[in-house]
Amino acid sequence: MNQGLIRQVKRQFETKTGWGDSDLWSNQDFLELSEMIFNQTGITLSHVTLKRIWGKVRYESLPHTNTLNTIVKFLGYGNWRDFCMKNTGADCLGKEVVAC
Repeated sequence: MNQGLIRQVKRQFETKTGWGDSDLWSNQDFLELSEMIFNQTGITLSHVTLKRIWGKVRYESLPHTNTLNTIVKFLGYGNWRDFCMKNTGADCLGKEVVAC
């Protein structure tokens, strides 16, 4: 996955939460974020899944599109494709997630 896009996601989460640098977030912050995402989207993402996306837990696979859709819905985007189009001008779905 394009690390530039993940950095953009992180920055937007830092702004929305007001919690500052997400590299310094604790396990408790990810637990709270999981709850906030559920309250806003109605979709549960575990704190461990969030930590994987943030690079806090080693994980070799790419996130599922549904996971990406959920995290950007919290930020106000329709889905991952909408996020990519508005932040890069490119479609980042499916296999293209890696190349985007």
